[in-house]
Parts: sequence; structure tokens; C-alpha cells
Amino acid sequence: MTAYALQMLGLYAGLNILLNLILAYRVSSNRVRSKIATGTGEDSALYNASRAHITNVEYTPIGLIGLLVVASLGASIWVIHGIGVLLTLGRLLHAIGVSRTSESSPPRLVGTLLTWVALLVAGLACLYYAFI
Repeated sequence: MTAYALQMLGLYAGLNILLNLILAYRVSSNRVRSKIATGTGEDSALYNASRAHITNVEYTPIGLIGLLVVASLGASIWVIHGIGVLLTLGRLLHAIGVSRTSESSPPRLVGTLLTWVALLVAGLACLYYAFI
């Protein structure tokens, strides 16, 4: 793996880790505000913050693992950037959409689609670079 590929892994991992911390903080601050220690009760802001964080935790690790494997297998830097940008932008847009409302919204939809495309590209790239 080149030094540049390693730097790009650091970039996308760092951005996604920071996004996750921001989302976790939003859950905690809503818990303090609403005085709800577990669950979400009837508090919609806490529910939305919790869903944004939970969904991020569900998708981000597998995306970053795919990114790491693809980079380790010697993928083109464009493939690494493509996966990294799609994943990071997808997770950010999804978090914005879910944080605002529990209903479907354009940022939530686009964020979900970008995340799924990132995972699809990562999965296919893992298979491709594993056998070329």
C-alpha cells in the first residue's frame, strides 16, 4: 500500500470517526435535555438523534473495512477516493436528513443511496482486486 493510499484511508476514517462523535454527542445532549437515560420515550428530537447515530454505526464500519481492504489490495487511488467520498458524503447527508425528521427526506434518501453505492463499489472492488 502506498503512503498516499494510507493517507487517504486516514482522511476518510478520521472524517467518519468525527461524524460519529458528533452524532453521539447529539444523542447525549438530547438525553440530558429530556432527562431520558435509556430509550427515547416520546421525545422526537432524541429519537431522531438516536436513529442518526445508530444508522451511522451500522453502515460506517463495514464501509471503512471495505475501503481498507481495497487499498490493501492495491486499488487505484480513484477507487479509494470514490468509495471514501461516497461513504462520507452519504453518511453525512443521511445524518442530516434523519436528524431533522423521522419522515423520509431528500438528504436521507440521497445519503442512503450514496452509502449503498459506496458499499457496492467496495464489495465489487474487493472481489476484483482479490483475483486480478
